[in-house]
Amino acid sequence: MEPRHIKGVLFDAFGTLCHIESPRLPYRSIMKRWEKGAVDCYQAIMTRDVSLAEFAGEAGLSREETALLEAQVAKETDSVCLFPEVAQTLETLREHGVKIAVVSNLAQPYGASCLELLPFEPDVRAFSYEVGARKPEVPIYRYAWERLGCAPEELLMVGDSLQNDYQAPRDLGLHALWLDRKAASLQGENGHVVNSLQGILGYLGIG
Repeated sequence: MEPRHIKGVLFDAFGTLCHIESPRLPYRSIMKRWEKGAVDCYQAIMTRDVSLAEFAGEAGLSREETALLEAQVAKETDSVCLFPEVAQTLETLREHGVKIAVVSNLAQPYGASCLELLPFEPDVRAFSYEVGARKPEVPIYRYAWERLGCAPEELLMVGDSLQNDYQAPRDLGLHALWLDRKAASLQGENGHVVNSLQGILGYLGIG
C-alpha cells in the first residue's frame, strides 16, 4: 500500500506530541522500594489504572513520602507542553480526513495532561494504563486499530522509540516513522526517519 492511502496516524505521546519541562521522576522512589523489583514495578505502573498514592502504599512508603511524590507529579504534569509543530500538524491531518489516535505507555496521572493540550480530542486513545498492555505488546496496537475501524496496513505509527513506535508496529503490518528530534540518526531505516512531525505530511503527500 502506498503511504497516501493511509487512513489514520497513531502517535506516541511524551517525546512525540508533548514533553515535560520540569522532570522530577517521582515513580523512581516507588520502583526502588518495590518488593518484586523495578521491572515488575514498571510493568504494573504502565498497565494498571492506579494512582501514585496506591502504588506508594503497596511499596511501603509513608504518608509523608507519598505526599512529596504527589507534589512532584503535580509539578511534572503542570509543566507538560506540546512541541511547536504539533497543533498545526494534527489540524492539517484532520483537514485531510486522516483519523488520529494516541498510543502511549503512561502512568495514570499523565494521560489527561497530554490530552488537554491537543487542539482536539483524538479519535482514539490507547493509554497503557487503561488498555492493560504496553508497547511493544501487541494488544495495545490492536486496541487502537480496532477502535479506529482500520486494518493495520491502513495506519501509520509515529514516535520517538525505535522499538515501540517503529520496529514493533512494522512487524504487525503498520507503516511507521521513527521520530528522531535530535537528528542523531544516520537517516537509515529506508528513509523512514523524520526530525519533526511535519515530516509526516510529506510522507503522506499532504501539501
